[in-house]
Amino acid sequence: MSTINTLKSTNTTYSLHFRLGLLFLCLVIAALLLYKSALVSLIAAVIHREGSSHGVFVPFLSAFFLWTKRQALRELKPQYDLLGIPIIIVGAVFGIFSLGAFQVQVLGFFALAVGLIILIMGRTVFKHVAFPVLFLITMLPIPEGFYLQLANLVRDITFAGSSWLITVFGITYYKEGLLIHLPNAVLSIATGCSGIRYLVSYFVFGIAYAFLYREGSTSRVLIVLSTIPISLAASVCRLTAIFTLTYIFGPRMAEYWPHVFISWGVFFGVLVIGIAADRFFYTRYIENAAQG
Repeated sequence: MSTINTLKSTNTTYSLHFRLGLLFLCLVIAALLLYKSALVSLIAAVIHREGSSHGVFVPFLSAFFLWTKRQALRELKPQYDLLGIPIIIVGAVFGIFSLGAFQVQVLGFFALAVGLIILIMGRTVFKHVAFPVLFLITMLPIPEGFYLQLANLVRDITFAGSSWLITVFGITYYKEGLLIHLPNAVLSIATGCSGIRYLVSYFVFGIAYAFLYREGSTSRVLIVLSTIPISLAASVCRLTAIFTLTYIFGPRMAEYWPHVFISWGVFFGVLVIGIAADRFFYTRYIENAAQG
């Protein structure tokens, strides 16, 4: 009996490895033949931070999400499922005919990947890996037209908020369009300084956080939506810090490296404070609910 069980276990392991190898091979072939230019554009956008500053972290987060599912996945038995074929066809259409911008083509690649997972591994396996796989879509930069509109809106809000704060601090200034005239410097608020990168990055990390630490749909949606005011507040703090430090220490504080350090410092500072506050109050809420 033990020999039979061993053989079954060996066959199951071999089948799983074969399916995973087949899945990986199909994805590589599709990427090279149909989606190469779109995927190269995506990688370039992530590396050069073209509206996707957070993108470099997304694959690592997806890998971590898969790792948290490792025990459940070991207990599943993969099965071939023909439902994946029409999804593969839809995804392949975008690669073959190069429909739309590269973002649309990359979405086609993800559709094909979903279809392959369902075809080779089955719907049950896909349900467990759906979020880690689809979370990779958040690497995609927002289309340029919408990105600029959103950036301008965010810039207006953060510029107004930071201007008000430095007034509270007693710093005199004069605004001229997107320029702010301080007593010792004139600074321009470029698109990259608008706060749009904070907005997108916090939104994406909010999705990851909600997946890890929330169960109900309502709670997860509220967490993700809360990243919008948090990102705006962080952007106001960043601009205020740059204006104030420039006023105190001179124009060099608005140069590239000081600007980078201030931006990353504020980003991670607000992120850590936000997570700590949420864990504190949510833990108290759970404890009170259990006692009540």
